[in-house]
Amino acid sequence: MATDVHPHPGRAPERPRWFLVATILLSVMGLAVSAYLTLAHYDTAVPLVCAENSTIDCASVTSSSYSELLGIPVPVLGLLFFAAITVLTTPWAWRSASPLIRWVRLGSVIVGVLFVVYLVSAELLVLGKICLWCTAVHVITVALFGCVVTDEYRRAGQPV
Repeated sequence: MATDVHPHPGRAPERPRWFLVATILLSVMGLAVSAYLTLAHYDTAVPLVCAENSTIDCASVTSSSYSELLGIPVPVLGLLFFAAITVLTTPWAWRSASPLIRWVRLGSVIVGVLFVVYLVSAELLVLGKICLWCTAVHVITVALFGCVVTDEYRRAGQPV
């Protein structure tokens, strides 16, 4: 007899192991790059290692007026974002059936990807420069967005 009862009441549907590893790995990588950029922002003894030419120029991007939002350095915002998303992509958080965790995770990546669009626009359209470290953070954020949104679509198709 088939049932629509979830096999583990109070828990979200199981996800493949690769998915759990990928999302936590992306989150930790984003946290590491953001920590490096934050450290380089506050400590002049930490070099901002980046190739420089007419287009690629991390120093120009990270010291521009677009490198702060409401007086808060963008790397600090990235650090806060990735600290939160790292917690929200732990296996425990993925197993949780709490709607609050799901909505905070989804809302976080939506805000993150919108911020990426703003920052990439500033880099390309206004500054005409690209920061490779920033690009790494942008790619990681978009990848996390893709994972979380895909999971939500997958989840929507499963009986709970």
